[in-house]
Amino acid sequence: MTHTHNEATPALPPLNMSRLEEHGVSIRDYLDLLIESKKILLISLLLVMSVTCLYLLLAPRTYKADALLRIDKNKALLAATLRGDANTTPTEAENPRAQREVEILRSRSVLGKVVEDLNLMVEYAPRYFPVIGETLARKHDKHEGIARAWWGFERWAWGGEKLKIDRFEVPDRYLDKEFTLVALADERFQLRGPKDQILAEGPVGETVIADIGELKPVLLQVAELAAHPGTEFELTRKTSLAAIETLHKAFSVREVSKDTDILSVELKGRDPEQLAQSVNNIASIYVNATVNWESAEASQKLGFLESQLPLVKDNLEKAEAALSAYRQQHGAVDISAEAEILLKQAAEMETLGIQLRQKYEEQNQRLESAHPDMVATNAQIKRVDRKLAALEKRIKDLPKTQQNMVSLSRDVQVNTELYTSLLNSAQEQRIAAAGSLGKSRIVDFAVVPEKPYWPKPGLLLAIAGLLGLSFGSALVFLRHSLQRHDNYPALLEYQVGLPLYAAIPHSKKQRRLARLIDQGKDRDTGVLVSHDPLDISVESLRGLRTTLEATLASDESQVIMVTSPAPGMGKSFISTNLAALLASIKKRVLVIDADMRNGRLHETFATHKQPGLSDLLSGKAGLGEVIVTLPDLGIDLIPRGAMVLNPAELLVLGELAETLEQLKSFYNHIVIDSPPILGATDAAIMGKHADASFLVVKEGRYTAQEMEVSFRRLRQVGVKPSGFIINDMKEGSSYYPYYGYAYQRSDLQQKNPPAWLAGLQAMGGWLHKAEDGEYLPDIDETEATDDSVRA
Repeated sequence: MTHTHNEATPALPPLNMSRLEEHGVSIRDYLDLLIESKKILLISLLLVMSVTCLYLLLAPRTYKADALLRIDKNKALLAATLRGDANTTPTEAENPRAQREVEILRSRSVLGKVVEDLNLMVEYAPRYFPVIGETLARKHDKHEGIARAWWGFERWAWGGEKLKIDRFEVPDRYLDKEFTLVALADERFQLRGPKDQILAEGPVGETVIADIGELKPVLLQVAELAAHPGTEFELTRKTSLAAIETLHKAFSVREVSKDTDILSVELKGRDPEQLAQSVNNIASIYVNATVNWESAEASQKLGFLESQLPLVKDNLEKAEAALSAYRQQHGAVDISAEAEILLKQAAEMETLGIQLRQKYEEQNQRLESAHPDMVATNAQIKRVDRKLAALEKRIKDLPKTQQNMVSLSRDVQVNTELYTSLLNSAQEQRIAAAGSLGKSRIVDFAVVPEKPYWPKPGLLLAIAGLLGLSFGSALVFLRHSLQRHDNYPALLEYQVGLPLYAAIPHSKKQRRLARLIDQGKDRDTGVLVSHDPLDISVESLRGLRTTLEATLASDESQVIMVTSPAPGMGKSFISTNLAALLASIKKRVLVIDADMRNGRLHETFATHKQPGLSDLLSGKAGLGEVIVTLPDLGIDLIPRGAMVLNPAELLVLGELAETLEQLKSFYNHIVIDSPPILGATDAAIMGKHADASFLVVKEGRYTAQEMEVSFRRLRQVGVKPSGFIINDMKEGSSYYPYYGYAYQRSDLQQKNPPAWLAGLQAMGGWLHKAEDGEYLPDIDETEATDDSVRA
């Protein structure tokens, strides 16, 4: 039974929206999309990796030198000023922690001393050739001496140059300005100013003075210079503060692990030898500073104690003399048990009060009055004074003789204990000052680094790989989001109400054919079926042919119209190749180029465009004059003819229906390649005379709205399309999974026999035992081709 455009399209099964929505967010879709766009991913990856490799090649090398310091309490130094401090709890100041020492290491007092000792205010470096000069100099082996300069580039350094400057002073207004030092012959040099003016010349090792019109002249002393004559060096004098800031940025201190009090001192820079020297200087200066601080503190305490010893000794002598005189005057005086107890307690309190006041005076020399230690000591003094006042009140209740005896005895006892305590403390401070080691020790000294710390090739290449793939994926998804398509053709079927007849894969061969036709280089037929019958697109078109044969099963001639919503969808490709495939199964097929404005089927079939359809409909040519026979393909063609401005009127007035009826008597199938339906009404006019009409859309360039408008445009004139075809599906596309099968060319090519079979065949011929065919059967090329594949 024949289906025409007036019959209803078969009803589609109910739409399962949940399955469509699930497919729309499937991870498989994204993976397939990335696989489709593997070229973009590869280009992006190669681009990022190339930039990274270029950076690794040209980037200056950064080195890192480090040393280890141990921070602990100085056990040789007894921080207590008096013996009474032994019972007190050590304060935070007596227990140095790593974090406080980190800040001391990063202080200007330490870094400034390093800047002065190493003369880091002066920065100098060879002047390398732009971009690649430093890389070439780095590749040069310094043991081979100074590298030879390229011809005409003697001013640049190429590797092996050395420069060491002991002194470089400039006026203040020339600080941070770039000077130029030029190497001369006979170990001499030339100094040029910021404006490239010659300031002075002199030999290596001597101080050169240049007067530049300022109150302060320019002083330069070069200690070492090794370079070819004419080589230039960049020379800059910075302020001490700027040099300290530069060192501070490159310098870092961290605790190796928590509560270990082991510090790692690190410095980064471009000169490995100077880095190691700077780190060792920083560590040594810090350790020496802590030793000096401890020694100074011990000396300060010792001086205070020694200043108090004569005073205490004098008071002791006076107290002993007064007690002796009182006894001579009054004879032996008995002291009661109560008086002895009061004497002992009062002596202890008075001794403790004197010690606390001495401690307060010692703290007052280095601490503020609001310091917690000062406040605590003052509170202890007040408590001792209150207890001592209470004891003195009880002593006044004793008899007069006993009061005097207790008072004199207390003075002797207090001064004796105080003098003894001061002697012991002084001796302890002498020992501490002599054996002080400070709070810090160097565990590991810095060594000259052999390998650069940065850049790290492995890390950078890994990051570049991730960035390249991420950037490429972002481009793929952005490109995909900007394309015009619906997410799932099955959803499009139900939105438009048309069945999907075929999904034609992308063909690289067809793309090359189209490019050759556009360039005018191909004069043979441009039909893919004739060039590559095994192409996967041709296999899908064979499936379309089978579907049409089943749908349009009839001995009558069938008129098939192929159109599209917009240009560039591939309707001409479908029309021509479908016609060629219909002809391959012994059908008489006619192809009509109905696009009388821009039809190009004459270029595809390598023939002339005139006379053609427009000439036939206008009466300028007869039917026999416009039909072109193409024996290679087994089809006939009616080209577009002369271009006309009113093709719609020509289709209506040109007796199109009568012409088609006349052609049906000669052909089994008539394939009409019509203009786009949304661009002109020609397709709607011709569709009324077609038995089947198909809309061709290209993947990534269609929308459901375009399909609906095209469908509505045809229905307005009484034409209902039979279905739609998706063209140019990318390989592995997840939007419409297809299953393609095609023979590989390697399956059809004649294979040479193995060497051992050839040898066996030759041996059989030599022995005359059998014919060659018994050992090696003939390979017939005609048998290698499957008739079903050749169609």
